[in-house]
Amino acid sequence: MKASQSQKLKQASDAGFDFLSNLPDLVKVKILALLPFKEAVRTSTLSKCWRHTWFSMPSLVIYEDEIGFQTLSEFITFVYRLLSSHAHSMAKLKLVFRHRYNYERPDIKEDLVKWINTILEKHVHELVLDSGYYSTIEIPDCLFSLPELEVLNLKCFELNVPKHIDGFKMIHSLKLDTVNITGIEIERLVLSCPLLKYFLIRTKYLGLNDLAIRSPSLLELDIDADFKDLYLETPKLVTLSASIISTFVTYDIYNEPVYDDDEEYDFPSKYENNISRLMCCLPQVENLDICYNFVRYLDGGVVPAQLPVSLNLTKMTIEFATEYSDVARCLLQSAPRSCYLHAKFHSEEIQVFPPWLRFWDDAGAIDCQLNQLKTVILGNGCYYAKCIVSFVKYILKSAPILEIVGFEEPEDTWSRQSRPFKETMKEVLKLPRLSNKAIIKMIRS
Repeated sequence: MKASQSQKLKQASDAGFDFLSNLPDLVKVKILALLPFKEAVRTSTLSKCWRHTWFSMPSLVIYEDEIGFQTLSEFITFVYRLLSSHAHSMAKLKLVFRHRYNYERPDIKEDLVKWINTILEKHVHELVLDSGYYSTIEIPDCLFSLPELEVLNLKCFELNVPKHIDGFKMIHSLKLDTVNITGIEIERLVLSCPLLKYFLIRTKYLGLNDLAIRSPSLLELDIDADFKDLYLETPKLVTLSASIISTFVTYDIYNEPVYDDDEEYDFPSKYENNISRLMCCLPQVENLDICYNFVRYLDGGVVPAQLPVSLNLTKMTIEFATEYSDVARCLLQSAPRSCYLHAKFHSEEIQVFPPWLRFWDDAGAIDCQLNQLKTVILGNGCYYAKCIVSFVKYILKSAPILEIVGFEEPEDTWSRQSRPFKETMKEVLKLPRLSNKAIIKMIRS
């Protein structure tokens, strides 16, 4: 039987029958999707069938450095011809170009206009534009008129949001990574997306202005920016990840950012109680991930003894120094249904002074507040201070169904084998536990 099939294949081949070209279109599309972009382009020379398949691809992911163009001009021309020749609508278009190495055309805004006007005709649903590094490339206004766009990711651009936006009515996911944009423009952009579910903003260029996010539909918010004050009007928000960039940014002769991490920035706020004001804006929040500088921001003003109860909050990741332990305690007390806690101790933990040294010892057990807590992960490798032992003791005597307290292993061998680390672990292992299921162990980060 196999010999007969081989003979038929040979006869068909001798007769000039092209099996590859006669594959079903769906199979050819899957083959192209698995090939590197440069090789996928070459298939268009095989036959008219493959050329038709190539120009009908539902998704195009184009990396300039994979194709090997010598100049940005060649890449721009190639992309324009490719988009113009594409026969059908596109589910996704991703363009990544390393603008840093192309100095012959410092401004490609006109080229972006041509690309986007062509995209308008292709009914793109997901658009990703990445210039690779911080740049002064300005996104043209015509981008904001894409009516069918559902997902937009922009990285390393300048963004001037027009006062009136015609498109964006269908967008549910918006990522702005390393963009130059003002707080007012962010607010206006978010308001123009009535179906927005996910929003990420990472920028070092807000200039310490206020940041307001107003969205009745937003479910997930990821902020990493240099804002001064944060105002949220997001009644359906489920997940909040927040960090404040405190590094001071300058730029070298190549327009690359240079960060001065030695500069410390204080977080003055016009509000008297940052933590209460924020939590009152998050009635549905389930996941909270806040970094060290954001904890410092929440510490601004007066930290109350008790926050309103957040019944939906079940998972928390908090990075803090002992100086801001009252913020961590306040959040723990407000989340009686929390089942997962990831506590990251900031490097300042190695220098702790009264009254914070005995903060967790003096706090005592929280009656009926950590009844659902099952998993606690301790991270950042700062395990030498007595306050960390006190924090673990506080957790162990407050969580009746606790199952695991995991210490993330220090990355370097010296820290794992050091005497202070071993003594800390010995002391922790001796602590009494309210839960008879609780175990303490090392885990890989």
